[in-house]
Amino acid sequence: MLSRMIASMMCSELKLGMIPRRTKNGSSQSSIWAIKSPRNRIVKTAIFITALTLLLLFGLGRAVCADSGFQQPEVEIELAVDPRLPPFTQQEWARELSRLGVTRVRIRTAFPSDHPNVEVLPTSPQPTYHVIGIVNNSNELVVPGARFSIRQLSGFVRWIDDLRTSGPPQSRPKTVAFGLDMVRFQLVKQDLAQPVAISTLARDSREIVDQLLAKLHNPVVWDERAKSRLSSHEIGEELKTLATGTVLAYLLRYDGLALVPRGDVQGIKYRIVRGGPNVACWPVGWSPEEGESKAVPQLLEFLNVNIQNVNIRTVLASIESRLGLVALFDYPAMVRYGIDLEKTSISIPQTKTTYSQVISRSLFQAKLKGEVRVDDAGKPFLWITTLRPIED
Repeated sequence: MLSRMIASMMCSELKLGMIPRRTKNGSSQSSIWAIKSPRNRIVKTAIFITALTLLLLFGLGRAVCADSGFQQPEVEIELAVDPRLPPFTQQEWARELSRLGVTRVRIRTAFPSDHPNVEVLPTSPQPTYHVIGIVNNSNELVVPGARFSIRQLSGFVRWIDDLRTSGPPQSRPKTVAFGLDMVRFQLVKQDLAQPVAISTLARDSREIVDQLLAKLHNPVVWDERAKSRLSSHEIGEELKTLATGTVLAYLLRYDGLALVPRGDVQGIKYRIVRGGPNVACWPVGWSPEEGESKAVPQLLEFLNVNIQNVNIRTVLASIESRLGLVALFDYPAMVRYGIDLEKTSISIPQTKTTYSQVISRSLFQAKLKGEVRVDDAGKPFLWITTLRPIED
């Protein structure tokens, strides 16, 4: 918009260079600038120079920026197929790769000197990655850092995407989790360690999720159809002061969703995806490094108990208040195995025992188990799930 305004100013100035003026006899005559006052001429010249400078800075400069925007590197694939495989093997791989939209592929017979490799070709404006993959005698595609059967080529497509965004595997920094190096992982953990500053008890879950995501420092990307799975239900726990990452993972899990940090050459992003046993997602807390008794020393304190047919929620609420712990329940797993806390009562005969034993014995009677975890800021809480994992 600005460049068009400046161009318009320039055109007006250029038109001034041939302004027709009337002579004494009424005829029209063109005159260069046609400005009688030298001062006006200087002013007009200054305007012209200023407009030209601004156009160069904002117009042409912006065009150059647009042209030099980030472009992902190209990837060339060269597959070397073991000669001991059947003759039609090369056609099978070519057909499957084409079906998945993998282009720039050359398939040939392997030589003894071939080995999986990624070569960086110095093309402009971005380098081109030349990949040599070996289809071995087990009919598996072997590339640096990974291998795929012909039925797993969707994983190879993701490997290519990672190559474009993160570079060759051998040149990447060592990753610690979620494909992130140590520096980025710590940045993510610091971001997700922000305490939840708002009350969540009896609040709408969808509203809380949106508010927490809005406070993160890195952009959030929802996978297709993931947003529509996010439900609105009343939160039954007060999660205030727990870390944002832990609370988000907990609330998203209720709807089968997961938070997945990802890093590429453009920075860190948080993806919200459908969860599953094969999805590496941000967890609902972490195991304490020094063990449960170090995280919550009161677990080993002794007390006298006599519990007779008391609802398990009442027992756990009493323990929470005494130990200062928040209990988070794995509701999706409990729903799967038909466990209703409101209809579950437990009994422990009169005895002297520890808080840890009271928790274990109470949960076992409800076909549950518990463990102490710490949130992203190191604050302990009690995670309660089913004896059988939901993935079974």
